Amino acid sequence: MLLVLLVALAFFPKPLGEVAVITTIPLFKKRIAWTKFSPTYIALSLAVFTTAFVLDYLAMGPPSYIPAWWDVVVLTPLAEELVFRAAPFALLPPPASWIFAVVVFGALHPANPLLASLYGLALALMYRGGGYVASVALHAFNNLIWLTLAASRL
Repeated sequence: MLLVLLVALAFFPKPLGEVAVITTIPLFKKRIAWTKFSPTYIALSLAVFTTAFVLDYLAMGPPSYIPAWWDVVVLTPLAEELVFRAAPFALLPPPASWIFAVVVFGALHPANPLLASLYGLALALMYRGGGYVASVALHAFNNLIWLTLAASRL
């Protein structure tokens, strides 16, 4: 199932690939932690997220182009959190799920894989501490900030 999701994201044009992934969410609904709350995981996630954001901004600066906001702020977080957090944590044992959520996420963001891995860690911590909705919200918030920074450069 995870392989099918990755293939859909890799080979279908946007937003078709993301829509294909999002439509598979009901297949996982019994195993995905939609809502939970762990203050420790959430606080740690926000600390890692803030560190990654500052390092990313210092290393790369704001982006120089503006992609479509719907893709960046809505579809991408929904699809990536399903593929990189919800599915692995539902289908893989703990060490493999964490490695997938962090390392593979970073590797598939080639502009800066190390910082993307740090973002992946923040999102995985948020998923474990707050569930799917919380990790999507943090991911969308991150993407919205970068989109706003890109728009301010025009």
